[in-house]
Amino acid sequence: MTLRVIWRHTLMNVMNTIEYRGAFLIYMINVVAGPLVSLLVWLTVSEQGVRLPYDRSQFVTYYVLLSLVSMLTSTWAGGFLAQNIRLGSLSPMLLRPVTPLAGYIGNNLGEKIIKLPLLLPLIAFVALAFRDDLRLPADPLAWLLFGLALPMAAAIAFLLDIVLCSLAFWLDDVWGLLRVKALVGAFLAGQFVPLALFPPELSGFLEAQPFRYTLSFPLEVLTGHLSVAALARGFGWQVAYCVGLWACYRLEWRYGLRSYGAVGA
Repeated sequence: MTLRVIWRHTLMNVMNTIEYRGAFLIYMINVVAGPLVSLLVWLTVSEQGVRLPYDRSQFVTYYVLLSLVSMLTSTWAGGFLAQNIRLGSLSPMLLRPVTPLAGYIGNNLGEKIIKLPLLLPLIAFVALAFRDDLRLPADPLAWLLFGLALPMAAAIAFLLDIVLCSLAFWLDDVWGLLRVKALVGAFLAGQFVPLALFPPELSGFLEAQPFRYTLSFPLEVLTGHLSVAALARGFGWQVAYCVGLWACYRLEWRYGLRSYGAVGA
């Protein structure tokens, strides 16, 4: 039943999102523009003779695919969840026979279905401009591993958002926490700077922190920057974070619903 409800929510959100396709196209241009600027900066730095862990082709591959991966793993459900808890509009959702997360998942998937065809031509244009340096893996195994890492990355990002904003059961306002998480998360996920460029002394921390597995890890899989042992550890961390965050969500809601008393509850 839950999967069927998620599918219905997804179709509904596809229809709603189509109405704003012009606005989403502008948003997708912004999604591509940020990584493109970063790519040009790092290519300029590398041309000055600075020794970097990435070569030119790895930088191009990383930043060309960054737009796609960041869109597919993005999440915005937490803000809606916190508002629904605060205003009491979560109450009718609790009366339904499926988890309230079904609606948030459907919204996430529905918007991405519309964003993807808007984003792909823009990425293709950038890839064409850097075609001489773009090195996509020819090994099907690399794409298979990427296909495994990507949905887990999206799940971790989604659950992080839900776990953080479920604190609205006890806090009046979690928007400050969301802003801090967005900034710190983008930095530690490799949105601004590839994690391979951080000082070696931070490698242990960077490998263990969750934000890496929402964005950087799938990209590292495709750039060929990881050994077999590093790949195994990375997938282990992804599975652990999926299970751990799901357990945190269940625990928060078990005790949070006992104190839930917003207007309309």
